[in-house]
Amino acid sequence: MKITLREIKPNPYRDLAHYPIHREKIESLKASIRSTGFWDNVLLRKAEDGAHYELAYGHHRLEALRELVKEKLLEEDFSFEAPVRKLDDAAMIQIMANENMDEYKVTAEIIDDTVRVAREYISGQTKTPLGEITASDISQFLSGNWSEDKVTVSLQRLGLFDRGTLKREQLKGLSHTAARTIQREVAKVEKAMLRDEMGRLHDDEETSEQDHKRIRSQVQKVANHVAEVLSEHVKGGGTLGEAKEKSIDAQAEMIPEDAPPDQRTLSTIDAAAKAINARDFERKVEMLLRYKEYMSTEAKDELRERLFNTAKWCKTMLDELEA
Repeated sequence: MKITLREIKPNPYRDLAHYPIHREKIESLKASIRSTGFWDNVLLRKAEDGAHYELAYGHHRLEALRELVKEKLLEEDFSFEAPVRKLDDAAMIQIMANENMDEYKVTAEIIDDTVRVAREYISGQTKTPLGEITASDISQFLSGNWSEDKVTVSLQRLGLFDRGTLKREQLKGLSHTAARTIQREVAKVEKAMLRDEMGRLHDDEETSEQDHKRIRSQVQKVANHVAEVLSEHVKGGGTLGEAKEKSIDAQAEMIPEDAPPDQRTLSTIDAAAKAINARDFERKVEMLLRYKEYMSTEAKDELRERLFNTAKWCKTMLDELEA
């Protein structure tokens, strides 16, 4: 069936604000169309208004055609043969999801919006509350490349958005891996601070809802600052391996300079300090010494030197702790 560009609308489940068009791909498609003509790698369904068609997939091709029309390289009434199928809403979402995973440079925002749309659709169809829709439910619905792990991470991210702990624009344009690193740091800050601040609050005999709101606001402010610093770090070319240290620096920046010593503590640093456990190292050395008669002189000398250097380093760290 021949269809004009004016008759085509995007997939109703594709939020174009969160599904950025990749400029490189558009330019590549435009060059291909100019060279060999338009190949109709698109799929449509009839819109409910009866006057338009909705695009299941092929949004980059459609955008390339529209730009060529604006550049007057194609006629305004340009039309092409395109397949039209009877597709229900579930199929439109599933096709969109698979198209998104086939795109290069799939960002966290694309993943999140796909998961959000799928969760809302499943909830509407099954009358299940959003909070009870699991990663497994969504993964099975979307199938293909949408692993349960990927969906789980996205759901956690959506939760941080809903609470205001993390802002969507802070992760805009970031890969799934980079966004996951930032969200995990932010979630740790939120959890540690809430645990400590609420614990101190409940030690008092009288607490109010206003006190709880004040603490949540304080935690949210710190978490947002951490997210902003990490986002700028990653977008500026910084490595993900530096995220932990950058997170601590960002938390420290939120402490007033005139704060007394007992108010200069960081919940995440306290948690990390309490988690230090040298037992694995101790077990390994104890095992080696138990079988030292089977150890070569060379190996003994190397182990002796390492233990000496470790003891020396520990003494230095103790002195620094007490300074």
